[in-house]
Amino acid sequence: MGFLGKAIGVGFGFMIGGPIGAIMGGFLGNMFDNAAERGPAGAGLGMRCPHCGHHIKPTMDGHCPACGMDLTNQPLQNNSDRQFVFYVSMASLAAKMAKADGVVTADEIRAFDTFIRTELHISSEDRKIIAGLFNQAKNTQDDAAAVARQFKNLMGNQPQVLQMMIHLLFRIAMADGKFHPAEEQFILQVSQIFGISQTAYEQIKALFIKKNDQAYTILGISSKASDDQVKAAYKKLVLEYHPDKLMAKGVPEDFIKIANEKMAEINSAYDQISKERGL
Repeated sequence: MGFLGKAIGVGFGFMIGGPIGAIMGGFLGNMFDNAAERGPAGAGLGMRCPHCGHHIKPTMDGHCPACGMDLTNQPLQNNSDRQFVFYVSMASLAAKMAKADGVVTADEIRAFDTFIRTELHISSEDRKIIAGLFNQAKNTQDDAAAVARQFKNLMGNQPQVLQMMIHLLFRIAMADGKFHPAEEQFILQVSQIFGISQTAYEQIKALFIKKNDQAYTILGISSKASDDQVKAAYKKLVLEYHPDKLMAKGVPEDFIKIANEKMAEINSAYDQISKERGL
């Protein structure tokens, strides 16, 4: 069983309120109803009240029917909770981006599935869950800004995690080989909500969109930077995107391969500059 299947099996992290909670709750509620129709095999799906242990259906009003505890604003308890929210938020923002031009096309759905299948190598079981979250998100009324704001609040002050989400949105947008104006506007809006600087945004964008002085842009510096500034910028990025550091902050292991690929691009940019300058 994949990570998402296990997470749903124990029911953690889905009663957090807000737009992300609505997407999680709606999807898990459908799963609960389908499981109930299957009889005993699905009887354990749901969550347990952390106060009294009562088994709770995901579509209830967010209060335990046994003890009355409010479950909608429980903090994320551990790294598994954060990773689960990362998956849900990625699927949700991808769906909102696909809908940014007014309609979600079959090509956009296929591009998203190709991304999670070929780049993340997620199991077929977990791909079905992500597809279900994607479909749930594209049909909810909350806009992308609300999802982005809640994701930022849940993750706290962790710029590397927020930048990783922007990186993933670029990869999803480019999965069909095109970068549409509506996608660029969407990613820029989410980036601004995350509080990501224009320099950091351009760093990520430069990994996908070729431009002059690309190597310097990837390092987040000007071509007029001193040698010491070049070395300092490179060292800072190496520390920020170390896989262990990202995982400790809630980035799921499936995404670390992509972080490593970004690190390879950063290394390549630094090597190019070093050769040009004879560092």
